[in-house]
Amino acid sequence: MAKLLAAGARARDAQAESMMDGGVAAAPAPAGQTLDVVEQALSTPPDDVDETQWRAAREQLLTHAHNGLVKLQRGDLQLDADEGCAMEAVIISDGSRPSFLLCDGEIDPKDPSIETWAGNIAAAQALGIAKLAAAVGRIQPKNGHASRYVGTGTLIDRDAGLILTNYHVIEQAQQNYGVAMTRNGDRLSVDGWLEIDFVGESCSLRTHRFRIVEVALPQGYGSTFHGIDAAVARIEPLPDSPALPDPVPLLSADAAYATGAISSLALIGFPARPSLQDGKDVDWSFVMRVLFGNRFGVKRLAPGQFTLPLGSHALDQGRRAIGHDATTFGGASGSLLMSWLDDRTPSFALHFGGATGVSNYALSFAAERNALSAIGARF
Repeated sequence: MAKLLAAGARARDAQAESMMDGGVAAAPAPAGQTLDVVEQALSTPPDDVDETQWRAAREQLLTHAHNGLVKLQRGDLQLDADEGCAMEAVIISDGSRPSFLLCDGEIDPKDPSIETWAGNIAAAQALGIAKLAAAVGRIQPKNGHASRYVGTGTLIDRDAGLILTNYHVIEQAQQNYGVAMTRNGDRLSVDGWLEIDFVGESCSLRTHRFRIVEVALPQGYGSTFHGIDAAVARIEPLPDSPALPDPVPLLSADAAYATGAISSLALIGFPARPSLQDGKDVDWSFVMRVLFGNRFGVKRLAPGQFTLPLGSHALDQGRRAIGHDATTFGGASGSLLMSWLDDRTPSFALHFGGATGVSNYALSFAAERNALSAIGARF
């Protein structure tokens, strides 16, 4: 399904077309079969959502998605605005690339998308995915919450109090929330208020907040493809902070993760509400809010696969980014890509951006191990 959507994305976005590897599913599933999965996933309205509005939104999604899928089935890539937006919504709901809500680090066994992934999820839980999830936090300004935050960070060194995130997450904290910082060479002292909350789950009122006080930048740092989009930040406890969780295992710079030799992956982060463009006749932002219960900005796990090797994007002149197809939106920036079914569950890349149905991109640790080690990342 993700490859099918990529075909539609090409037709709607010339820039996206130049990013793709040229491969599309040779025999996509019939429209009716795909929509049967979507209908099953959306069989019951989420809690606290008006059922009449939910049914109307669901009908809009299914109608426009059907039209888009029929077009793609016959090789017609010219999707209109509503069909294109519906296709982007389908990838979230059909179970092929789900984004699972976490509660105490565990996936709800009643999640409608769990059936396809049940075996992998059971294996990941046995390997301690909940422990990994506890090391992932939401980076936010003072009085931050699920609708007021910047991105994702992960604890990589408990003794030193170090988290890893994107450089552009730190940059956006300054630009979007006015968090004051003072530069001293390749370090930033955080004079304003920036924090990380290691809970941030939809089922919990708890918080595990720590203040971000300093940021180390790698040599050659920059946002997205314009440099090494990474930063290591030092955190300090607040008066009510609990003990820090265990950090994730040592990061991996194994070349196999940058070549696709080991393809299964997952990331844990805080995806925000998707920024779908408005269609011709449908407010798709409204449809997404109603269909998915407005549960954005909270901790989720998204499984996926390796899609593109280093240097695949035209802007990746430094050959440092790999592609993946896990479902992500703004707010998931700074999430680690983990080999979640490996006994060691190593993290091997840092997600920084992408487009639903096209590809997402992550900074490969195999490509930039030396630069990251120099600012405190542990391999």
